[in-house]
Amino acid sequence: MTPTISTTRSRRAVATAASGALALALLLTGCTSGGDSDDEASQGATGGSGGGSSAAAGDGEPGSVKTFASCDEVGEVVGDALDGLALRDESTVVEEGFSCAWSSAEMNEEGNPERAVFALAQAQEFDADVIEEQANAVAASGEVTPVDDARASDVQGRAFVQNGETTGLNANGGTVVTPHGIFTVTATTLLTLEPSLSGEEALDSTFALMN
Repeated sequence: MTPTISTTRSRRAVATAASGALALALLLTGCTSGGDSDDEASQGATGGSGGGSSAAAGDGEPGSVKTFASCDEVGEVVGDALDGLALRDESTVVEEGFSCAWSSAEMNEEGNPERAVFALAQAQEFDADVIEEQANAVAASGEVTPVDDARASDVQGRAFVQNGETTGLNANGGTVVTPHGIFTVTATTLLTLEPSLSGEEALDSTFALMN
């Protein structure tokens, strides 16, 4: 059983660490469209709103969310990047997908964990024009880089990677958007440490989260 850790300080750090690729995920699920409170934003992240209609995971359709019973099972897909990390207690798996986070117990003076990994998938039905419009907008921001990947185009989706620095951390991630959901894996480390995943490796893990 994977151990869990929880401190208010590190939770804040982890919540702000994975911008970039994760920002794309939140935009497409409607979380950055403007809410009155953090609670509303959280509800948007788990329930989905705005860009498409919510759906259940596990229907087996190409490009849909795979069914996982726990974040431990999700972690088996992410693999060695989680070595030495503990599952955070706010991680959750629901019918529509999952939001799993792992981080090291060691932190710097700002309260950022030395290493962290995030895996998120949300079953969501998107129109092709919504995917194109929103993905182009985020790509233009420079936060993530669109990549040509046959695994995405085969399911009428778009793929993105992030390799670089954000909020004083290294943040490498991969994000895939399909007509049936949105998926992202992001790894963060302190600037003095080697990243546990490259953006391309994170993208490979991201594709493993979908049917």
